[in-house]
Amino acid sequence: MIAAILLMSGNGDRFGSPTPKQFLNLSGKKVYLRTLEAFLSFEAFHQIILVCHKDYVETVKSEVTDPRISVISGGATRQHSSHLGLLACHPQTTHVMIHDAARPFITEKIIQDNLAALKYHDAVDTCIPSADTIVHADTPETITSIPNRSHYLRGQTPQSFSYPLILKAHEHASDTNASDDCRLVLQLGKPIHIVSGSEDNIKITNELDLFLAEQLMRRKSHSLPDATSSLQGKTYAITGGTGGIGSALAKLLKKEGAHAHILSKSASICPIDLTKYKDVKSLFKKIGPIDGLINCVGYLSLKPFHSLTQKEIDHLLHTNLHALLYCCHTAHIKPGGHIINLSSSSFTRGRKSYTLYSSAKAAIVNFSQGLAEERPDLHINTIVPQRTNTPMRSANFPNEDANTLLSPNEVASAILSLLKQTGTTASLFEVRKHCR
Repeated sequence: MIAAILLMSGNGDRFGSPTPKQFLNLSGKKVYLRTLEAFLSFEAFHQIILVCHKDYVETVKSEVTDPRISVISGGATRQHSSHLGLLACHPQTTHVMIHDAARPFITEKIIQDNLAALKYHDAVDTCIPSADTIVHADTPETITSIPNRSHYLRGQTPQSFSYPLILKAHEHASDTNASDDCRLVLQLGKPIHIVSGSEDNIKITNELDLFLAEQLMRRKSHSLPDATSSLQGKTYAITGGTGGIGSALAKLLKKEGAHAHILSKSASICPIDLTKYKDVKSLFKKIGPIDGLINCVGYLSLKPFHSLTQKEIDHLLHTNLHALLYCCHTAHIKPGGHIINLSSSSFTRGRKSYTLYSSAKAAIVNFSQGLAEERPDLHINTIVPQRTNTPMRSANFPNEDANTLLSPNEVASAILSLLKQTGTTASLFEVRKHCR
């Protein structure tokens, strides 16, 4: 039997926050829950032990449901907490993987590499090379030597062991505050195998780390989850449903046996100005409960900001942001339903001549993440397509090579995949050319 131990008993002193870093939200979900997800996805772990601060034991118990999970109180030091985690392992445990819960970017590959190495080694450490020069100093003021950095690595977690070996290492430890478990194994004179970690596998210990983690979450390209449900008989509302992506999605939904309400000024059945709140509210009241809302509405016009009139500014913001907000505010979405908001690859950085468009797309990403926190009863996600061959795009960039652009159907297919799954929320999914 293999157990995983997630260490999360820190009290937030180094982070400088009354809330320990592992309980802070990272893109709409607590840090430790993002870390836990990676381990729950592996059936190899028969037990997952969460070692947390005594003040948070009951909170954690209320937030986790998998029967493999045990929640225990930690100790005063990392070493003590790790030992307590080991003592909580099932009597038939043969191997154990120990990981910092404040490292939410642990990858499937790192876990797989650790598990594979355990078949041949009794101790495994996850390490990465150092890009910085390593300096040895006996005192803080003077360099003693500068060793060859190729001989020095940066230790991460997870660290994986034969259970009898790591338990013995703790019971015979000469240290009382070791920063990792491999140090204790080395004191027994046992060899430790190395597997490669990742630069992204950061440990969140201060505010800068949390900021970097947020940027990693934004940059991270999620894989669309596997479909788990049918759309047969379901009802959706598509804003901007007569445009390139919206109309492509409507056709795909029809093939799936779902019904789509097309909401736009030019719609034949539900013509509406989505920038008028009262009209939007009235329409959704008439439509009634729906299984999902997909916001594809958008407007792009290339023009320097200071050349825009007030009317043009209002039109850009109302169409690209307010319309989406109005729909999210007034739509009656069934519990467990979906809101999928379309952003744009321009959200990552303001773009010359379409500053308001890219600003609105950035706002959509942040709004979707915040709304997902407020509405855990729904699945709320953002799709970020790269440049797409829509009529709106062609009108503004007429000389682009169409072969370099996504087709509306590729983006619509990504949306369809997201509608077919459950359990994913507050996430951003990029749709790239040749990447699906």
